[in-house]
Amino acid sequence: MKFLTQKLVDFSMIMPYIIEDTKEFIVRTTEKKITAALSRAVCGGWDRSFLESILQQLAKRGTLSVKQKETLGKVLARCTEEDQFKHESWSVDYEREYKTAAQILAHYHSSQPYHREMAKDILAGRVPERGRFLRMHNNKYSKKVLREAARPARFKDGDYVIPRAGFDSYKDCEIQSDMVWVQQNKLIKNFQKKGGFVIGVRPEIHSAAKGAKRYILLPIGEAVPIIVEERFLKVGKKKLD
Repeated sequence: MKFLTQKLVDFSMIMPYIIEDTKEFIVRTTEKKITAALSRAVCGGWDRSFLESILQQLAKRGTLSVKQKETLGKVLARCTEEDQFKHESWSVDYEREYKTAAQILAHYHSSQPYHREMAKDILAGRVPERGRFLRMHNNKYSKKVLREAARPARFKDGDYVIPRAGFDSYKDCEIQSDMVWVQQNKLIKNFQKKGGFVIGVRPEIHSAAKGAKRYILLPIGEAVPIIVEERFLKVGKKKLD
């Protein structure tokens, strides 16, 4: 009896080390699963960002919350070898049928609250996960953007245009220059007063609205171009000074 008691005492003394070794084993195993998932192209967008974040947390703290564990299981289940095989098959269809549209949609969704991570993947040249991409591709806002991109431009190079009455100089104009605000304000005010000439059309669509095609304009008397959407423009009728 004394012998058995002594054995139990000894076991209780090493139990913390066994538990610690078990935790370490679980962490290392989890890290391997995450690394394997990250090595597959099917793992992209939010899933990839989440796994990278979890990997950093494991390295720093070695623990995860219950919610993180649940989410981790779901993400890993979407990034298996079988999913990678399906993804590779989908890549062929994507390149052939969807890549052009995907680039257009990525420029729009990269500045929107939803699908932002996937949009970044697309712009970086990665093939998005099929299910999520098709949900983005088929939603009503994406359809509006694609229709607008496919629509012929109303204005052509050399056309003289002026801003519509509802044009907002702070919201409805882009200036791709590092000039100071005072110079920007002068440039836009000059465009509002005198109008400008169309010198190009940007392929990107930033708004899911009718007339969202974006024009590169050169305001009269200025050397720096601005970008304005079609819906804020109209053909200039007045004679130029």
